[in-house]
This record gives sequence, structure tokens and C-alpha cells, in this order.
Amino acid sequence: MKRELMTIAISAMLVAGCATQPVASTGPKGDKGVAGFVGQWTTYQDYTFAFNDARVQDSDSTKTAKIAAYMLSNPSLQLGLDGSMDLRGSDPRNQELSDRRVEAVRVALVSAGVPVQRIKVGAFGDPRVRRDRRVEVLFATAN
Repeated sequence: MKRELMTIAISAMLVAGCATQPVASTGPKGDKGVAGFVGQWTTYQDYTFAFNDARVQDSDSTKTAKIAAYMLSNPSLQLGLDGSMDLRGSDPRNQELSDRRVEAVRVALVSAGVPVQRIKVGAFGDPRVRRDRRVEVLFATAN
């Protein structure tokens, strides 16, 4: 129960942008890093995009650098990238645009130093929470 409450509190802080990384007490230090074991996909950050655009904003460079630094300090984690479709387009076009946005975020993260093998692409977030023009970045302990 205590571990679940800690996970919920950390997730809420990350979603709210109150912390760039969980506090050290969330897990063992050492080869896993300060995050320790994260059993389920947990939302970390979102990248937002302009209408009909798949370019990562220049203003997101700090976010990208923080994600890369967090991944370097937590070698047990992997990232999940989950794109949300634009609600104003047709389905095939939406999927193609969503895929381009996910790829743009993946390229930005790899360029910032996140190893490509630690990034997964798919549907990791809550399917009931689909937000317009976003790529959600989640993390979990690698299998």
C-alpha cells in the first residue's frame, strides 16, 4: 500500500511538472538509478504540436535534455512514446500525422543521448485519455 501511494504521488508530481525526477526514496540507488523499479507505464512529459505539424518545437529542447538526463541517471528505465491523433482530420491522415510526430520526438530524444534501444513506440497511455496533437512520453522499468 505504501509503495502504491508513493507511486501515485510521484506520478502526480511528474504530470503536474513539479519535479524533473522522483525523489531518491522511491527506489534503490545503484545500477537501477534513483527511480528504482517502475512496474507500469507512468506518464512523464507531453510534447504538443501545432495543427497539421509534426515538428518538435524549439521551446521543447530543455524538456528533451531533461528527459535524456533522467534516462542516463536511471539505466533500468525505458521510454514509451504514445501519439494522440488530431481530432479534426480523417483517420488515415490522423494516424500518419501521429506517426510522424512520434518519430520526431524519438529522433529528438536519440539526438539528446537516449539510446534508441531504450525507446519503445506504441499505445502505452490510458486509451480513455486521448488528447489532441500530443505525444505522451511514459517510462517503466525495462523487461
